[in-house]
Amino acid sequence: MMKKTMTMMLTAAMILSMGLTVGAASPKYSIHVDDDELKMKQDNKVVTYQLEDSRITLSKNKEDGITVSFVEEDEGVRKISLGTQKTVTVYGELDELSISKTLDKDYTVTIDEKANVDQIFSGGNAKISVDGEVDDVYLVSAGARLVENSTGEIDTVYAKNENSVKGVLSHRVKPYKDAPRVESVYDYDYDDDDDDRDYHHRYDEDDLGISRVRDNGRTISFYCEVSGATVRWNGSKIGTTDRGSNSFTVGSSRYWDDKLTISKDGYETEVYYMGDADDGDYHYGTNVHYHRY
Repeated sequence: MMKKTMTMMLTAAMILSMGLTVGAASPKYSIHVDDDELKMKQDNKVVTYQLEDSRITLSKNKEDGITVSFVEEDEGVRKISLGTQKTVTVYGELDELSISKTLDKDYTVTIDEKANVDQIFSGGNAKISVDGEVDDVYLVSAGARLVENSTGEIDTVYAKNENSVKGVLSHRVKPYKDAPRVESVYDYDYDDDDDDRDYHHRYDEDDLGISRVRDNGRTISFYCEVSGATVRWNGSKIGTTDRGSNSFTVGSSRYWDDKLTISKDGYETEVYYMGDADDGDYHYGTNVHYHRY
């Protein structure tokens, strides 16, 4: 009887201990987009960023969790790690949500019931759960998973595997095609004798839509409007692009003739001689310039 009582007490203690451990776990971050504001929320903690455009990219970080990439107004590309969490909910209104091919079946992205997203572009196998409104979804991978829940409303899904789509009326699911590129990607404001000028980058049909090329020291980053383009550094392949923000490790050594090449069949090849960038000024991080001789 005594042994049985002690066993029950130890079991209860273990359950309570496990409950305390779970309760002490850090709450998950959520993503909130309101016009040109991006807010990262964790319980009562809120961090706000000013977006240059209403587009974000989700990819895998070094902790096997999620990183949020976006372009911050006047600051350039920013990457915010959400730690080890593999699920995230998106709230608010968003022009484009890109989900990297690095997010596999272990990751889940939820579109909140009151959210409104123009385009979702997924290159990986992450599960996408839609409770809100989405105009178009583009699923590159045949292993992608998309679920439209009872409160969700998706206009059109372009999928390589129609069986990966659940809850969407069959006539709304179509064979995959590349998503259209946006007209304007970035603006530059010049103050010349109080005469402000805006520069808008526009793309042709065969343009890869490359912008914001930046040398970060050990990595090269840029934005690309097309997924699956081959990226080469001095002729050697270093990877393929996601639609959205991209970053590739190239090492810290540089030479005057270093060359970045981005190509895909049906598109005009983009070649960047890094020695010609910004009159010899190279960008490492935000607003820091080093001259390379």
